[in-house]
Amino acid sequence: MISMVFRNSTSDKRYGSKFFEKILKTAAKELKIKDNFSVSVNLVGEKKIQELNKKYRHKNKPTDVLSFPLNSIFHIPYSIPQDIGDVFVCLSIAKNDAKRENITIKEKLAQLTVHGFLHLLGYEHPDDEVSGPRLKRRGEKSKRDAEEMFKLERKILDKIKL
Repeated sequence: MISMVFRNSTSDKRYGSKFFEKILKTAAKELKIKDNFSVSVNLVGEKKIQELNKKYRHKNKPTDVLSFPLNSIFHIPYSIPQDIGDVFVCLSIAKNDAKRENITIKEKLAQLTVHGFLHLLGYEHPDDEVSGPRLKRRGEKSKRDAEEMFKLERKILDKIKL
């Protein structure tokens, strides 16, 4: 079971918790995750995502999505939802990227949410530059890791009915 906390700190309130919960439920089902877990999804503006990117990745620029895993180990006792981390999506960048990629904003938000969720589970790709320790359940960063992550991302997105 998924427990999700959703925060939208943008002025655009069209995208709510049910939209993101559906995406996460589909991803969890596709990944065959049976354990209870909790995740937070945050829609933010460019200023906030840039602050986070600067503070935690030492990159003073906005980005589309950031993930902050708390713990990637499942199988906790008593079926208490485990908080696996936070996903931050920059809505304005998502809108611009959707337009540039000629896809809907819902498709782009789904892609960024799945991408962030996979990072929470320990999936990485070569352009990830993380400060501090991070669980690498999938081995060292490599082209193969990236291919695995993006293939899985596409598989999950193909299952989501928007």
